[in-house]
Amino acid sequence: MRAVVLILLAALAGCKSAPILPPKVVEVVVEKLVPVPKSLTEPCQQPAKQDSTVKEAVRLANARKAALDECSGRMQKIRSLTP
Repeated sequence: MRAVVLILLAALAGCKSAPILPPKVVEVVVEKLVPVPKSLTEPCQQPAKQDSTVKEAVRLANARKAALDECSGRMQKIRSLTP
């Protein structure tokens, strides 16, 4: 019985000497993965040559420029998804 009282007194005496500190706010950075929409991950268009005329060469150059602009726009949208 005396041992229990001594242990209790020792525990209480130890509590008086230790100051009680308020809790600290800890901020944690959490990485969040952003899903990429399916429409942005489609393959880039590759217009094909239909014949060997100057008119076709001009059409093909214009079609490839339009496809490149569209593909570059989608890649920019993907890059902008980062949080």
